[in-house]
Amino acid sequence: MKRLRLWTPALAGLLLLGSCSTQEQVKMEEKMDEETLKMIQRPLPQRNNQFAFDLMRHLPEYEENFVIAPFSISSALAMTYAGARGETEKQMATTLYFDPAQGRFHSGFGGYLDKLGELTGEGLELNIANSLWAQEDYPFRDAFFNRIEEHYGSLLYKVDFVHNREQVREDINDWVFEETREKIRDLIAPGVFTDDTRLVLVNAVHFFGPWMVEFDKELTREMPFHTHEGDRVMTDFMFRTEELNYFQDDNMQALEIPYAGGNFSMMLMLPAEGKTLKDIEQQLGALKLLEVINGMSKVEVDVMLPRFEAETKTDLEDVLAEMGMPIAFSDRADFSRMTGEKDLKIDKVIHQAMIEVAEEGTEAAAATAVVIIRKTAIDPEEEKIIFRADRPFLFMVKDNFYDSILFMGRVNKP
Repeated sequence: MKRLRLWTPALAGLLLLGSCSTQEQVKMEEKMDEETLKMIQRPLPQRNNQFAFDLMRHLPEYEENFVIAPFSISSALAMTYAGARGETEKQMATTLYFDPAQGRFHSGFGGYLDKLGELTGEGLELNIANSLWAQEDYPFRDAFFNRIEEHYGSLLYKVDFVHNREQVREDINDWVFEETREKIRDLIAPGVFTDDTRLVLVNAVHFFGPWMVEFDKELTREMPFHTHEGDRVMTDFMFRTEELNYFQDDNMQALEIPYAGGNFSMMLMLPAEGKTLKDIEQQLGALKLLEVINGMSKVEVDVMLPRFEAETKTDLEDVLAEMGMPIAFSDRADFSRMTGEKDLKIDKVIHQAMIEVAEEGTEAAAATAVVIIRKTAIDPEEEKIIFRADRPFLFMVKDNFYDSILFMGRVNKP
Protein backbone atom coordinates (compact mmCIF):
# COMPACT_ATOMS: atom_id res chain seq x y z
CA MET A 1 0.00 0.00 0.00
CA LYS A 2 1.46 3.34 -1.06
CA ARG A 3 0.40 6.30 1.06
CA LEU A 4 0.76 9.85 -0.21
CA ARG A 5 0.29 12.67 2.27
CA LEU A 6 -1.31 15.55 0.43
CA TRP A 7 -2.08 17.95 3.28
CA THR A 8 -2.20 17.32 6.99
CA PRO A 9 -4.16 19.61 9.29
CA ALA A 10 -6.30 17.80 11.87
CA LEU A 11 -9.36 18.90 9.95
CA ALA A 12 -10.12 17.09 6.78
CA GLY A 13 -12.82 17.38 4.26
CA LEU A 14 -13.46 15.87 0.93
CA LEU A 15 -12.60 16.88 -2.30
CA LEU A 16 -12.79 18.48 -5.53
CA LEU A 17 -12.31 18.34 -9.07
CA GLY A 18 -13.02 20.49 -11.99
CA SER A 19 -15.19 23.57 -12.07
CA CYS A 20 -18.20 24.30 -14.18
CA SER A 21 -17.79 26.85 -16.86
CA THR A 22 -20.12 29.82 -16.52
CA GLN A 23 -22.20 28.45 -19.39
CA GLU A 24 -22.51 25.01 -17.79
CA GLN A 25 -23.44 26.64 -14.46
CA VAL A 26 -26.20 28.71 -16.08
CA LYS A 27 -27.60 25.61 -17.80
CA MET A 28 -27.69 23.72 -14.52
CA GLU A 29 -29.44 26.57 -12.71
CA GLU A 30 -32.03 26.88 -15.48
CA LYS A 31 -33.08 23.26 -14.88
CA MET A 32 -33.60 23.73 -11.12
CA ASP A 33 -36.97 24.50 -9.57
CA GLU A 34 -37.36 27.84 -7.83
CA GLU A 35 -37.19 26.51 -4.25
CA THR A 36 -34.01 24.52 -4.92
CA LEU A 37 -32.38 27.48 -6.63
CA LYS A 38 -33.21 29.73 -3.67
CA MET A 39 -31.72 27.22 -1.24
CA ILE A 40 -28.53 26.79 -3.29
CA GLN A 41 -27.99 30.54 -3.06
CA ARG A 42 -27.97 30.37 0.76
CA PRO A 43 -24.80 29.79 2.87
CA LEU A 44 -23.26 26.33 2.66
CA PRO A 45 -24.04 25.26 6.27
CA GLN A 46 -27.75 26.03 5.73
CA ARG A 47 -27.72 23.96 2.53
CA ASN A 48 -26.11 21.06 4.36
CA ASN A 49 -28.79 21.39 7.05
CA GLN A 50 -31.56 21.26 4.45
CA PHE A 51 -30.06 18.07 3.03
CA ALA A 52 -29.93 16.67 6.59
CA PHE A 53 -33.67 17.22 7.12
CA ASP A 54 -34.51 15.88 3.65
CA LEU A 55 -32.48 12.76 4.40
CA MET A 56 -34.16 12.20 7.78
CA ARG A 57 -37.58 12.29 6.12
CA HIS A 58 -36.53 9.62 3.60
CA LEU A 59 -34.97 7.22 6.10
CA PRO A 60 -37.10 4.43 7.58
CA GLU A 61 -38.68 4.88 10.99
CA TYR A 62 -36.51 2.94 13.40
CA GLU A 63 -38.12 1.58 16.54
CA GLU A 64 -34.87 1.95 18.43
CA ASN A 65 -32.74 5.08 18.82
CA PHE A 66 -31.26 6.40 15.60
CA VAL A 67 -28.32 8.67 14.75
CA ILE A 68 -26.68 9.97 11.57
CA ALA A 69 -23.95 12.52 10.86
CA PRO A 70 -25.22 14.59 7.91
CA PHE A 71 -21.99 16.60 7.89
CA SER A 72 -19.99 13.42 7.27
CA ILE A 73 -22.32 12.33 4.48
CA SER A 74 -22.21 15.73 2.78
CA SER A 75 -18.43 15.82 3.06
CA ALA A 76 -17.95 12.39 1.51
CA LEU A 77 -20.37 13.12 -1.33
CA ALA A 78 -18.65 16.42 -2.06
CA MET A 79 -15.69 14.56 -3.51
CA THR A 80 -17.89 12.47 -5.70
CA TYR A 81 -19.62 15.64 -6.90
CA ALA A 82 -16.25 17.10 -7.82
CA GLY A 83 -15.79 14.35 -10.35
CA ALA A 84 -19.26 14.67 -11.88
CA ARG A 85 -20.39 16.23 -15.14
CA GLY A 86 -23.62 16.70 -17.09
CA GLU A 87 -26.89 15.32 -15.76
CA THR A 88 -25.06 13.42 -13.00
CA GLU A 89 -23.65 16.69 -11.72
CA LYS A 90 -27.02 18.46 -11.98
CA GLN A 91 -28.88 15.77 -10.03
CA MET A 92 -26.24 15.76 -7.29
CA ALA A 93 -26.30 19.57 -7.04
CA THR A 94 -30.09 19.57 -6.78
CA THR A 95 -30.31 16.75 -4.23
CA LEU A 96 -27.37 17.83 -2.05
CA TYR A 97 -27.82 21.62 -2.51
CA PHE A 98 -24.27 21.96 -3.82
CA ASP A 99 -23.25 25.13 -5.66
CA PRO A 100 -23.17 24.54 -9.46
CA ALA A 101 -19.93 26.57 -9.57
CA GLN A 102 -17.67 23.77 -8.36
CA GLY A 103 -14.54 25.88 -7.87
CA ARG A 104 -16.43 28.25 -5.60
CA PHE A 105 -18.18 25.40 -3.82
CA HIS A 106 -15.00 23.52 -2.86
CA SER A 107 -13.16 26.67 -1.85
CA GLY A 108 -16.10 27.50 0.43
CA PHE A 109 -16.18 23.99 1.87
CA GLY A 110 -12.48 24.22 2.69
CA GLY A 111 -13.01 27.49 4.54
CA TYR A 112 -15.97 25.96 6.37
CA LEU A 113 -13.80 23.09 7.60
CA ASP A 114 -11.03 25.44 8.72
CA LYS A 115 -13.47 27.53 10.75
CA LEU A 116 -14.93 24.48 12.50
CA GLY A 117 -11.40 23.59 13.59
CA GLU A 118 -10.98 27.04 15.15
CA LEU A 119 -14.07 26.55 17.33
CA THR A 120 -12.62 23.74 19.45
CA GLY A 121 -10.92 24.14 22.83
CA GLU A 122 -11.66 23.98 26.58
CA GLY A 123 -11.68 20.19 26.50
CA LEU A 124 -13.92 19.99 23.44
CA GLU A 125 -12.54 17.85 20.61
CA LEU A 126 -13.59 17.70 16.98
CA ASN A 127 -11.60 15.57 14.57
CA ILE A 128 -12.58 15.50 10.90
CA ALA A 129 -10.42 13.31 8.71
CA ASN A 130 -10.59 12.17 5.12
CA SER A 131 -8.80 9.64 2.99
CA LEU A 132 -8.89 8.48 -0.61
CA TRP A 133 -8.09 4.91 -1.54
CA ALA A 134 -7.35 4.70 -5.26
CA GLN A 135 -6.51 1.76 -7.51
CA GLU A 136 -2.78 2.13 -8.02
CA ASP A 137 -2.65 1.55 -11.79
CA TYR A 138 -5.87 3.38 -12.75
CA PRO A 139 -5.59 6.55 -14.84
CA PHE A 140 -7.06 9.11 -12.46
CA ARG A 141 -6.38 12.68 -13.50
CA ASP A 142 -3.64 14.49 -11.59
CA ALA A 143 -5.99 17.47 -11.32
CA PHE A 144 -8.40 15.35 -9.27
CA PHE A 145 -5.84 14.70 -6.53
CA ASN A 146 -4.18 18.13 -6.83
CA ARG A 147 -7.44 19.87 -6.06
CA ILE A 148 -7.85 17.75 -2.95
CA GLU A 149 -4.52 19.12 -1.76
CA GLU A 150 -5.59 22.67 -2.63
CA HIS A 151 -8.86 22.80 -0.69
CA TYR A 152 -9.12 19.85 1.72
CA GLY A 153 -7.02 17.87 4.16
CA SER A 154 -6.70 14.27 3.04
CA LEU A 155 -4.46 11.27 2.76
CA LEU A 156 -4.16 9.48 -0.56
CA TYR A 157 -3.50 5.76 -0.53
CA LYS A 158 -2.55 3.92 -3.72
CA VAL A 159 -3.83 0.36 -3.29
CA ASP A 160 -4.70 -2.79 -5.23
CA PHE A 161 -8.41 -3.62 -5.10
CA VAL A 162 -8.01 -6.19 -7.87
CA HIS A 163 -5.58 -8.53 -6.10
CA ASN A 164 -5.60 -7.42 -2.46
CA ARG A 165 -9.03 -5.96 -1.74
CA GLU A 166 -9.76 -7.69 1.57
CA GLN A 167 -6.50 -6.35 3.01
CA VAL A 168 -7.45 -2.89 1.69
CA ARG A 169 -10.84 -3.24 3.36
CA GLU A 170 -9.16 -4.04 6.68
CA ASP A 171 -6.79 -1.08 6.25
CA ILE A 172 -9.69 1.31 5.63
CA ASN A 173 -11.58 -0.04 8.65
CA ASP A 174 -8.45 0.34 10.81
CA TRP A 175 -8.04 3.94 9.61
CA VAL A 176 -11.67 4.75 10.48
CA PHE A 177 -11.35 3.03 13.87
CA GLU A 178 -8.30 5.16 14.71
CA GLU A 179 -9.70 8.47 13.44
CA THR A 180 -12.98 7.99 15.37
CA ARG A 181 -11.09 7.23 18.60
CA GLU A 182 -12.07 3.55 18.37
CA LYS A 183 -15.80 4.27 18.17
CA ILE A 184 -16.60 3.17 14.59
CA ARG A 185 -15.58 -0.41 13.96
CA ASP A 186 -15.83 -2.47 10.74
CA LEU A 187 -17.42 0.24 8.58
CA ILE A 188 -17.00 -1.80 5.42
CA ALA A 189 -18.19 -5.39 5.49
CA PRO A 190 -16.46 -8.32 3.75
CA GLY A 191 -17.40 -8.69 0.10
CA VAL A 192 -18.26 -5.02 -0.55
CA PHE A 193 -15.24 -4.51 -2.80
CA THR A 194 -15.07 -6.29 -6.15
CA ASP A 195 -12.74 -6.59 -9.13
CA ASP A 196 -14.30 -3.37 -10.43
CA THR A 197 -13.69 -1.20 -7.34
CA ARG A 198 -11.48 1.70 -8.31
CA LEU A 199 -11.82 4.39 -5.65
CA VAL A 200 -13.13 4.69 -2.08
CA LEU A 201 -13.62 8.10 -0.48
CA VAL A 202 -13.85 8.04 3.31
CA ASN A 203 -14.82 10.70 5.82
CA ALA A 204 -14.47 10.16 9.59
CA VAL A 205 -15.71 12.48 12.34
CA HIS A 206 -15.19 12.27 16.09
CA PHE A 207 -16.72 14.71 18.60
CA PHE A 208 -16.23 14.88 22.36
CA GLY A 209 -17.98 17.72 24.16
CA PRO A 210 -18.16 18.15 27.94
CA TRP A 211 -21.18 20.18 28.97
CA MET A 212 -20.52 23.79 29.96
CA VAL A 213 -22.26 22.83 33.21
CA GLU A 214 -22.39 19.11 34.01
CA PHE A 215 -25.50 17.37 35.25
CA ASP A 216 -25.15 16.39 38.91
CA LYS A 217 -24.92 12.59 39.05
CA GLU A 218 -26.41 12.58 42.54
CA LEU A 219 -29.66 13.93 41.08
CA THR A 220 -29.95 11.21 38.43
CA ARG A 221 -32.81 8.82 39.12
CA GLU A 222 -35.09 6.36 37.38
CA MET A 223 -38.27 7.59 35.75
CA PRO A 224 -40.59 6.17 33.10
CA PHE A 225 -40.02 7.00 29.43
CA HIS A 226 -43.13 6.65 27.27
CA THR A 227 -42.37 5.11 23.86
CA HIS A 228 -44.40 5.84 20.73
CA GLU A 229 -45.88 2.35 21.11
CA GLY A 230 -47.34 3.29 24.50
CA ASP A 231 -44.88 1.30 26.59
CA ARG A 232 -43.36 2.64 29.82
CA VAL A 233 -39.60 2.01 30.01
CA MET A 234 -37.78 2.81 33.24
CA THR A 235 -34.58 4.70 32.51
CA ASP A 236 -32.07 7.01 34.21
CA PHE A 237 -33.02 10.69 33.91
CA MET A 238 -30.57 13.53 34.47
CA PHE A 239 -31.79 16.74 36.14
CA ARG A 240 -30.71 20.37 36.20
CA THR A 241 -32.22 23.84 36.54
CA GLU A 242 -30.47 26.52 34.53
CA GLU A 243 -30.94 29.52 32.27
CA LEU A 244 -30.85 28.07 28.74
CA ASN A 245 -31.94 29.08 25.25
CA TYR A 246 -35.55 27.94 24.89
CA PHE A 247 -38.29 28.04 22.26
CA GLN A 248 -41.91 26.91 22.32
CA ASP A 249 -44.79 26.93 19.88
CA ASP A 250 -47.92 24.84 19.36
CA ASN A 251 -45.92 21.95 17.91
CA MET A 252 -42.81 21.63 20.04
CA GLN A 253 -40.48 22.70 22.80
CA ALA A 254 -36.87 23.28 21.77
CA LEU A 255 -33.93 23.58 24.14
CA GLU A 256 -30.24 24.28 23.59
CA ILE A 257 -27.64 22.94 26.05
CA PRO A 258 -24.13 24.34 25.46
CA TYR A 259 -20.87 22.43 25.55
CA ALA A 260 -17.68 23.78 27.15
CA GLY A 261 -16.49 26.93 25.42
CA GLY A 262 -19.94 27.78 24.10
CA ASN A 263 -19.11 27.16 20.42
CA PHE A 264 -21.08 23.92 20.15
CA SER A 265 -24.37 22.81 21.66
CA MET A 266 -26.97 20.08 21.69
CA MET A 267 -30.43 21.09 20.53
CA LEU A 268 -33.38 19.02 21.72
CA MET A 269 -36.81 19.14 20.09
CA LEU A 270 -39.71 17.63 22.03
CA PRO A 271 -43.14 17.31 20.38
CA ALA A 272 -45.96 19.08 22.20
CA GLU A 273 -48.56 16.90 23.90
CA GLY A 274 -50.70 15.30 21.21
CA LYS A 275 -47.99 15.70 18.56
CA THR A 276 -45.52 13.11 17.24
CA LEU A 277 -41.97 13.18 15.96
CA LYS A 278 -43.28 12.83 12.43
CA ASP A 279 -45.45 15.94 12.93
CA ILE A 280 -42.47 18.12 13.69
CA GLU A 281 -40.07 16.41 11.26
CA GLN A 282 -42.42 17.19 8.37
CA GLN A 283 -42.14 20.92 9.03
CA LEU A 284 -38.42 21.03 9.80
CA GLY A 285 -35.94 22.41 7.30
CA ALA A 286 -32.97 24.75 7.26
CA LEU A 287 -35.15 27.87 7.39
CA LYS A 288 -37.43 26.48 10.12
CA LEU A 289 -34.35 25.62 12.18
CA LEU A 290 -33.15 29.23 11.82
CA GLU A 291 -36.62 30.43 12.87
CA VAL A 292 -36.44 28.27 16.00
CA ILE A 293 -32.88 29.38 16.84
CA ASN A 294 -33.68 33.06 16.26
CA GLY A 295 -36.87 32.69 18.32
CA MET A 296 -35.04 31.36 21.35
CA SER A 297 -34.66 33.36 24.52
CA LYS A 298 -32.69 32.61 27.66
CA VAL A 299 -35.01 31.50 30.46
CA GLU A 300 -34.75 29.33 33.56
CA VAL A 301 -35.70 25.78 32.67
CA ASP A 302 -36.10 22.60 34.71
CA VAL A 303 -34.47 20.00 32.47
CA MET A 304 -35.26 16.29 32.72
CA LEU A 305 -33.24 14.43 30.11
CA PRO A 306 -32.64 10.69 29.89
CA ARG A 307 -29.17 9.33 29.43
CA PHE A 308 -29.16 7.86 25.95
CA GLU A 309 -27.01 6.29 23.32
CA ALA A 310 -27.52 5.22 19.73
CA GLU A 311 -25.62 3.49 16.97
CA THR A 312 -26.82 3.20 13.38
CA LYS A 313 -25.31 1.69 10.25
CA THR A 314 -27.05 2.13 6.93
CA ASP A 315 -26.47 1.99 3.19
CA LEU A 316 -27.66 5.19 1.53
CA GLU A 317 -27.49 4.50 -2.20
CA ASP A 318 -31.19 3.64 -2.60
CA VAL A 319 -32.25 6.58 -0.42
CA LEU A 320 -30.09 9.05 -2.35
CA ALA A 321 -31.40 7.72 -5.66
CA GLU A 322 -34.96 8.15 -4.40
CA MET A 323 -34.15 11.69 -3.26
CA GLY A 324 -33.21 12.74 -6.77
CA MET A 325 -29.78 11.52 -7.92
CA PRO A 326 -30.33 8.05 -9.46
CA ILE A 327 -28.02 8.58 -12.44
CA ALA A 328 -24.91 8.62 -10.23
CA PHE A 329 -25.54 4.94 -9.39
CA SER A 330 -26.33 3.83 -12.95
CA ASP A 331 -24.35 3.05 -16.08
CA ARG A 332 -25.39 6.51 -17.33
CA ALA A 333 -23.23 8.11 -14.64
CA ASP A 334 -20.71 10.71 -15.78
CA PHE A 335 -17.73 11.11 -13.45
CA SER A 336 -15.40 12.07 -16.27
CA ARG A 337 -13.72 14.77 -14.17
CA MET A 338 -12.04 11.92 -12.33
CA THR A 339 -10.49 10.11 -15.28
CA GLY A 340 -11.52 11.92 -18.48
CA GLU A 341 -13.80 9.00 -19.36
CA LYS A 342 -17.37 8.02 -18.46
CA ASP A 343 -16.08 4.79 -16.94
CA LEU A 344 -17.09 5.10 -13.27
CA LYS A 345 -20.24 5.10 -11.14
CA ILE A 346 -21.11 5.03 -7.44
CA ASP A 347 -21.70 1.54 -6.10
CA LYS A 348 -22.18 2.09 -2.36
CA VAL A 349 -22.60 4.94 0.13
CA ILE A 350 -22.02 3.38 3.57
CA HIS A 351 -22.68 5.36 6.74
CA GLN A 352 -22.23 4.48 10.40
CA ALA A 353 -22.68 6.75 13.44
CA MET A 354 -22.84 6.55 17.23
CA ILE A 355 -23.59 8.90 20.12
CA GLU A 356 -23.47 8.63 23.93
CA VAL A 357 -25.05 11.32 26.14
CA ALA A 358 -24.45 11.32 29.90
CA GLU A 359 -23.97 13.66 32.87
CA GLU A 360 -20.45 14.70 31.79
CA GLY A 361 -21.24 15.46 28.16
CA THR A 362 -21.47 13.90 24.71
CA GLU A 363 -19.26 11.66 22.61
CA ALA A 364 -20.19 11.01 19.00
CA ALA A 365 -18.49 9.58 15.95
CA ALA A 366 -19.33 8.73 12.37
CA ALA A 367 -17.83 7.57 9.12
CA THR A 368 -19.01 7.61 5.52
CA ALA A 369 -17.53 5.69 2.60
CA VAL A 370 -18.38 6.31 -1.05
CA VAL A 371 -17.35 3.31 -3.15
CA ILE A 372 -16.69 4.07 -6.82
CA ILE A 373 -16.59 1.17 -9.27
CA ARG A 374 -15.81 0.74 -12.93
CA LYS A 375 -18.98 0.33 -14.94
CA THR A 376 -20.10 -3.13 -15.92
CA ALA A 377 -23.23 -4.10 -16.84
CA ILE A 378 -44.89 30.55 26.47
CA ASP A 379 -44.22 33.66 28.85
CA PRO A 380 -41.44 32.69 31.28
CA GLU A 381 -42.44 35.33 33.81
CA GLU A 382 -45.84 33.70 34.40
CA GLU A 383 -45.20 29.99 34.77
CA LYS A 384 -42.44 27.51 35.46
CA ILE A 385 -40.89 26.07 32.30
CA ILE A 386 -40.27 22.35 32.39
CA PHE A 387 -38.53 20.42 29.63
CA ARG A 388 -39.39 16.80 30.43
CA ALA A 389 -38.02 14.58 27.67
CA ASP A 390 -39.97 11.50 28.74
CA ARG A 391 -41.27 10.64 25.26
CA PRO A 392 -39.62 10.39 21.82
CA PHE A 393 -37.62 13.47 20.85
CA LEU A 394 -35.14 14.74 18.26
CA PHE A 395 -31.57 15.75 19.02
CA MET A 396 -28.89 17.60 17.09
CA VAL A 397 -25.25 18.39 17.85
CA LYS A 398 -24.39 21.65 16.08
CA ASP A 399 -21.80 24.38 16.05
CA ASN A 400 -22.97 27.83 17.14
CA PHE A 401 -21.06 29.85 14.53
CA TYR A 402 -22.73 28.42 11.43
CA ASP A 403 -25.51 26.51 13.27
CA SER A 404 -24.55 23.55 11.09
CA ILE A 405 -25.71 20.09 12.12
CA LEU A 406 -22.90 17.62 12.80
CA PHE A 407 -25.01 14.81 14.28
CA MET A 408 -28.77 14.32 14.52
CA GLY A 409 -31.24 11.59 15.37
CA ARG A 410 -34.23 10.35 17.26
CA VAL A 411 -34.51 8.96 20.79
CA ASN A 412 -37.30 6.41 20.85
CA LYS A 413 -36.17 4.14 23.68
CA PRO A 414 -33.34 5.33 26.01
